[in-house]
Amino acid sequence: MKKTFTILCLISALAPAAKAQSVNYVTEIATTYNGLWVSANGAKPAEYTNPVKPDSSHYLLAFVANGVRYSTGVSDARLRQAKLAFTPGLYRALPVAAIGTNLSTKVGLGQLYDHVNNGPSFPPPLRDLARYLTDGPNGLDLGTGVANIPAGTLTFTISNVQAAAINDGVPDVLVTQFADPAGSSDVYSFLDATGAVVGKPVTVTYGSAFPVVGQWLADFYDATQSLLSLALGFTKTPRDLRLWTADFKEFGLVASDYRRVAKFQVQLSGSSDVAFVAYNANAATVQGVGPLPVQLTAFGGHALPNGAVQLEWRTASEMNSDAFEVEASADGRAFAPVGRVAAAGNKATATEYTYQYRPRTAGPGYYRLRQLDRDGSSTYSSPALVTTSVARAVQVAPVPFGETLRLQWPLGAAAGTASLRALDGRQLHHQAFTAADLASGTCALGHLAALPAGVYLLQVVLDGQLSVQKVCKQ
Repeated sequence: MKKTFTILCLISALAPAAKAQSVNYVTEIATTYNGLWVSANGAKPAEYTNPVKPDSSHYLLAFVANGVRYSTGVSDARLRQAKLAFTPGLYRALPVAAIGTNLSTKVGLGQLYDHVNNGPSFPPPLRDLARYLTDGPNGLDLGTGVANIPAGTLTFTISNVQAAAINDGVPDVLVTQFADPAGSSDVYSFLDATGAVVGKPVTVTYGSAFPVVGQWLADFYDATQSLLSLALGFTKTPRDLRLWTADFKEFGLVASDYRRVAKFQVQLSGSSDVAFVAYNANAATVQGVGPLPVQLTAFGGHALPNGAVQLEWRTASEMNSDAFEVEASADGRAFAPVGRVAAAGNKATATEYTYQYRPRTAGPGYYRLRQLDRDGSSTYSSPALVTTSVARAVQVAPVPFGETLRLQWPLGAAAGTASLRALDGRQLHHQAFTAADLASGTCALGHLAALPAGVYLLQVVLDGQLSVQKVCKQ
């Protein structure tokens, strides 16, 4: 591939798309959906050739501009296997660290991104907006993005731009928009070290002439609150997918300008919908871009017979990683740290980790990792759901009970208590187990004759683990 520097910007929109202007429309894309998904524009701007609509994460493999197919480096092998000719390339997402929100900001996800069909995710997706601009292989996930980012400027530092990149006919900017464009304008510029524009800005205004290359199915989550919520009317919605490209000449750059280019800047209109901004890694150096600090490839867990949770995760590589903080939640919303595991630090090969945690109560629980880097930054994994059963099954007799309720549990507990509560939660009887009770694994709750007949909740705590069951009083 002759191109030595490329910025690739992917835009996802919620709301009409580019007017006729000095840009080139992309006529075909290939992604990883269902192994390989290829779609192209039909005979009219609103037509596309592939009726299949991606509905989860799928990564950009290649795009066609000016009759040439350029790969992104996500998986050239898939393109070769499909016998698709292409010019090799390597694109990576630029390192967006953080973005704000406004009253209309939404996170757009493929409607099966969370494996929930036509409904909200539980627990809700992470409210880490920058994550959705850099996720997936090389950061090129077409099934995630942030819509209606507030008006502002994104600036990225660039160095080592090669002279051969200037006006070589290969697209230098690629913008992808995968919803209903809003008619607003974004401005793209190359800057020198002082912040002055090199060449001229390119302004893109979206209109009805913009050809569609495909559609996808998306959920759009409201991002204005601390917890993402699925917006009414934005569940499993079809959205158009459009792309355009521009060469350096559209930016007014000449061969002598390559030494001057120090930054790439995107001025957002306030209704911009960005999935990622990427660059050609074969062509230039971008500050802050390199191997991901931690490439987490798996995270999950399962319940153990003793009532504990075994959490397991694996990384493909690590750079400057410090530790993994394990967090737990009963409802999938409010998480708290429960443990910490030291990370490998710097390692180019796979590493496997495990951590055991004993929840206070049996039943479903949510767990996630907070990955801590040595520079103080951190990222979160997606939550994992693990359901535990009561570690020590407490047997009760007689059923129904009268004046006395006898309890029995497996031996081995060092401490324990039992409580009887009304169904509204009021505590009616409480008893701590004696050393003799614990040694025998039995206890009798007495003086219960005054309790009215009915159903009660028996709560037993053994070594800090709570079990609850219903018991009947005659």
